[in-house]
Amino acid sequence: MTTLRLYYTEPWRRVFDARVVRVEPAAGRWRIWLDRTAFYPTSGGQPHDTGTLGGVPVVGVEEGPAGEVIHLLAGELASDEV
Repeated sequence: MTTLRLYYTEPWRRVFDARVVRVEPAAGRWRIWLDRTAFYPTSGGQPHDTGTLGGVPVVGVEEGPAGEVIHLLAGELASDEV
């Protein structure tokens, strides 16, 4: 599954809507996959973007092996849309 990366076409975007497509617990945190994102992952020495999804702090963003963007959240989301 590839994530639509809004930061390529709209780098100024700070607010966006997305659908949660996968969720996994991860050592007291939550790994979240979205169908689209404006969060840039850690890459080439550049740190990941920060902010919140559904009011939950994003503490990490990474690129997965299949081209997807994985968001690491400090807590669980209350909805399948953010």
